[in-house]
Amino acid sequence: MTKNSILLIFTWQTRDVIRDNFLTKNTIKMKKIMHTLSILLLVFAFAAPTFAVEKKNKKATSAIKIPKGIELTDEQKSKVDALNKEFGPKLVACRKEAASVISVDQKKARSEAMKAAKAAGKKGKEIKAAAEVAFKVTEDQKQKLTECKKAMGALQKEIRSQLAGILTDEQKAKLKGGKKK
Repeated sequence: MTKNSILLIFTWQTRDVIRDNFLTKNTIKMKKIMHTLSILLLVFAFAAPTFAVEKKNKKATSAIKIPKGIELTDEQKSKVDALNKEFGPKLVACRKEAASVISVDQKKARSEAMKAAKAAGKKGKEIKAAAEVAFKVTEDQKQKLTECKKAMGALQKEIRSQLAGILTDEQKAKLKGGKKK
């Protein structure tokens, strides 16, 4: 063998060793990455349903929220819970119906008009008037919104009357006193 052929063979062997070594390192890295990803996928697969269950168990929308300063007896708490179970879904349905009357574009226009009015230093009725100008509600929508407000008002009146039957005079006084502040 000549010197050139030995050098050529050595070069090819070196190249093969380097390539094989490089491939093994990359293969090991890839296996580690795949192993880590598999573990993360399994963790997510077991954790996701747990979070979904927690969201489902969230307390239903309450129709009555008692301020912290008012202490209720166990009997009163059970009666208030019964009222919440009875009227909570009805109030949610009314709110959804009212929200479905107004389009997304109208909601966005109202929100932007209210922000602009607040930024301009307007307050209360001025903000509401500015929002209604930008809102552009049709007569049909106004009629449906009015019906929803009446239904909501009737529900709230019924809730207040039943709550008045549950609370003591002292608790009613605290409730009214809290609203004046």
